[in-house]
Amino acid sequence: MKIDLKELLRRVGNEADLTEEVQVSFPADGLVLTKPVRVDLHLLNTGTSVLLSGTLETEAELECARCLKKFRRPVSARLSEEYVREVPAAPAKKGREIELKAEDFVYPLGPDETLDLNEMIRQNLVLALPIKVLCRETCEGV
Repeated sequence: MKIDLKELLRRVGNEADLTEEVQVSFPADGLVLTKPVRVDLHLLNTGTSVLLSGTLETEAELECARCLKKFRRPVSARLSEEYVREVPAAPAKKGREIELKAEDFVYPLGPDETLDLNEMIRQNLVLALPIKVLCRETCEGV
């Protein structure tokens, strides 16, 4: 899913709201979606970045960790992301650990002033899944 930001980026302080449904699925990550993802976004141009907030809602087909039966469950995620034109370069310290800061966790803005949201959608939905997926709390397995 791509969003054109040319109008939003014309003036600092511009805001936009967007609601869309996008059909995606991420079977390689164990995330098979059975409904389109409803994306509700609020975008704000801060001058140095675009702040994105909102929600994702969909339904996924999951496999119970105990009985191994497939079942469907709603999946939702709250969003709070930042997109910048130039991602700061990580300091090169060979063989040494470096401490990551908040500004290291930003997405790049496309060179054509667009946002490609597919990776952000994937990451947030995968993180919204429980570590141990159960069809029901009382499931005793096979």
